Amino acid sequence: MLKTLSHVAAVPALLLLVGLVACSPGSPVGDPNSAAGNGGAVSLNLSTGTGGRVALKLDGGSPSIPTSTLNCGNSASSMTQLPADLLLVLDRSGSMTNSISDDVPCDPASGTCAQRWTTMMSAMRTVLATSPTSIHWGLKFFSTPGLSSGSGSTPVGCVVTSDVEVPVGTDNAAAITANIATTSPNYNTPTRAAIEVAVAYLSTVQDGRSKYILLATDGQPNCPATGDVATATDLDPAIAAIAAARSAGIAVYVIGVGPSAGNLDQMASSGGTNKFYPALSPQALTAALNAIVGTVASCVYTMSSTPPDPNNLGVYLDKQLVLESATDGWTPSSPNAVTFNGPTCERIKAGAYKSVQVLFGCPDKSELPAIIP
Repeated sequence: MLKTLSHVAAVPALLLLVGLVACSPGSPVGDPNSAAGNGGAVSLNLSTGTGGRVALKLDGGSPSIPTSTLNCGNSASSMTQLPADLLLVLDRSGSMTNSISDDVPCDPASGTCAQRWTTMMSAMRTVLATSPTSIHWGLKFFSTPGLSSGSGSTPVGCVVTSDVEVPVGTDNAAAITANIATTSPNYNTPTRAAIEVAVAYLSTVQDGRSKYILLATDGQPNCPATGDVATATDLDPAIAAIAAARSAGIAVYVIGVGPSAGNLDQMASSGGTNKFYPALSPQALTAALNAIVGTVASCVYTMSSTPPDPNNLGVYLDKQLVLESATDGWTPSSPNAVTFNGPTCERIKAGAYKSVQVLFGCPDKSELPAIIP
């Protein structure tokens, strides 16, 4: 028995049905009441990944999970989107009072320029209003506001405390925009310390979700760990901190606000997200934020049980078999997961397909069909 699931990109609490067709030795295909059928339920859950990749993973359900000899997959159930945690790490250095299009001071009340800080507040308000509920947002400023003195060898304007301004969670839109609105840009750009704190914080959030950092900055990192000269460059240690975040399983997206945010491609590459998003206008900033949200929200699907034969697995988009490919198709990402890659993933996110289906074959059985009914 084959059932169809419909996919709508970036829709909260997305519910999809995945078709599973298989054979069981000595039993009718798809008969839930047969000796080999048993009506085992299989569900699929959505989650978010990195770099435009979509993963599917199979959930075994009661009363039986598919095995090599029993119930190779003859029923389906709904799948739901697995949430992701996205921590906005926001630069509040003094240059964030400049215009977003050039490096001159900007009075937002004048109406003649778009200040970087007020533009970020407006863009976040817009993006958070439409962000899928599957994304749990949080906020961390750097440097930490409200400090009038340094800490040990760290001078004022370079201190990044271990707490976050808004912990990741649901319904955080008002808290995040209020924090930005009531905070003023000042001091330096301690990017390295901010990333280290963000990673340490996210490692304490044990909720089973994928973790992401969205770094928004308008200048080069400074505030080296030695603390000798606050304005001395700290680029290489900042890049190393981002690489460490990626090694910890936390992808880092980077937005460059304004025209002087150079070297950010190195940061994005180290964070596993390829290139940074430039933002030289309010529209570009909002578009960059939405693009990152779209990638985080719609690219990864997770499941919890293993197909009877991982080498006899068919994945179908609108009933057409998708070839296994690391560049444009799918690849197994674990014994019980399948990941869509490249343009195939982008088309799925764009809603190009009405159905996504998985067909299980039992071990040592016939080839999978190119088209399913």
